[in-house]
Amino acid sequence: MNEKGNKPKRKSRKEWIVPLLLLLLMIIGAITLFVLLLRGNRGENIVQVFVSTEYSADGVGLIIDPNSETGHSSKVDSVLEQDVAISGRKSMTIPANKKEITADFYNPKENEGAYYLTFELRLCDNSELGYEALYTSGLVEPGQHIEQIELSHALEKGAYEAVIHIQPYRMNEEKTLTNNADIKIKLVAN
Repeated sequence: MNEKGNKPKRKSRKEWIVPLLLLLLMIIGAITLFVLLLRGNRGENIVQVFVSTEYSADGVGLIIDPNSETGHSSKVDSVLEQDVAISGRKSMTIPANKKEITADFYNPKENEGAYYLTFELRLCDNSELGYEALYTSGLVEPGQHIEQIELSHALEKGAYEAVIHIQPYRMNEEKTLTNNADIKIKLVAN
């Protein structure tokens, strides 16, 4: 009973519908956000990098890498007009004590008509630059892979912190340099 001695008024079904619908919409929104976040963390690590026109260089001396070839395809999400599609990974395993190794550096087909990519495998260290370049590619055309590379030196057995430095170039006469991406990986020599 309330202060006036009357029974408290019960809410009708209509009064409960709006709060229940709002709660249901919030739960659906939370589930959708959770699924989207999980989808973004798949093992292939597709990275999309915003490209700015502020950075440019003449691109002189850059050539198409003769080791690039059409190979197996990787799943890459479609990209916006101003983005560069980059295929990534979390780790890379190579044979220990060998300079000539198999790798897969890939310029996704989604960059067709827009971007060449170059790849540099960098071993993280305490030098002034913070890394040692183990391998640097020439330009790789969209849809092409580099699968056989030669390192600057062989690595002993072990796990190393490394970076795959990816540099996009616009597919114009000047081969205009754009923003780049660094993908941190664990480099394992077996």
